[in-house]
Amino acid sequence: MPAKATGNDCFNNAPGMNDWYETVKLNYGVDYYAGITPAAFRLPPSTPIPDTWFKMLHILLFWAGKGVDGFRCDMAEMVPAVFWAWATARVREAYPNVVFIGEVYNPQQYRLFVDSGFDYLYDKVGMYDVLCDVLRHRRDTNAITWAWQQTDDISSHMLYFLENHDEQRLASDFLVGSAEKALPAAVVSVLLNQNPFMLYAGQEWGERGMDKEGFSGLDGRTTIFDYWSMSENRAPKLVDYYRMLLTTAQKEPAVVHGKMFDLMYVNQHLYRQYAFMRAYKKDVLIVAANFDDVPVTTEITVPQHAFDYLDLTEGTFNASSLLTGDILTVDLLYDKSITISLDSRGSVVLKLTMPK
Repeated sequence: MPAKATGNDCFNNAPGMNDWYETVKLNYGVDYYAGITPAAFRLPPSTPIPDTWFKMLHILLFWAGKGVDGFRCDMAEMVPAVFWAWATARVREAYPNVVFIGEVYNPQQYRLFVDSGFDYLYDKVGMYDVLCDVLRHRRDTNAITWAWQQTDDISSHMLYFLENHDEQRLASDFLVGSAEKALPAAVVSVLLNQNPFMLYAGQEWGERGMDKEGFSGLDGRTTIFDYWSMSENRAPKLVDYYRMLLTTAQKEPAVVHGKMFDLMYVNQHLYRQYAFMRAYKKDVLIVAANFDDVPVTTEITVPQHAFDYLDLTEGTFNASSLLTGDILTVDLLYDKSITISLDSRGSVVLKLTMPK
């Protein structure tokens, strides 16, 4: 009882149109009628391991044996954390380098699932939601600082993204309306921390998702239920921008290995711009992103605390702009400001080299 349940825990014979009626919930041993949740579930002592656990483990091992190097686990929080701890450990005994990415919507459970063997978790209810609001001017950019601070202790395990199959396309009429307008959020997502960034298929082309597909209809999403195709429209400049941005993230030591310093607490005049620094040994990056629809020239103060934390040296430096190739002169001094000009929805990534 009951004979079946939907994947989203509808335990009756009349699922609604928003229930996951195309899925059937598997039995991992959780007694939902007793009010037990997957997060709180523990296998009682001397209780046999549920048969479902072994079946799922065999499936994971089968595909890992075929060369699959990672698993994206849909709504991982709806499966017992103790199962994930059990299964991920056994998969890695045979395939140590397999990666597990979990979709977890409850931030209070992030650490539980990291401890249960997940390498990365979607930071949806946090960084993604904040960046979407900042893009639409529903929140100020200081909310970005709040977002990363909520997961600072597990920051290397958070997967940043701006699009996925569940969410509306950035360029759709339901979100930003233009892929180019979303680029400052991409710069922040890619360069802020050392955690991975997911680029969803078609995002780099500016796919709008503004087709009326059979099941999901005109909702700004790329369908997951119908046979469909993305538009043939391509945006070469957008592709080049993403290529340049991702190459910067992969090759710049300050991003790959460096520490981050958030500049917002000493630049409280910024509410539609976001600024931070990255540094590793001699390499220093100053990153500023403009979420406003107009160009701005602004002063960004670098506090002495940043010099101490990042081991910086005062001085006048030639700085190369990694997104444009321009060379600028930057005076980097204790508690002094740097003048930075930003295009509408534009970003600047300045690279300096310390004399040490």
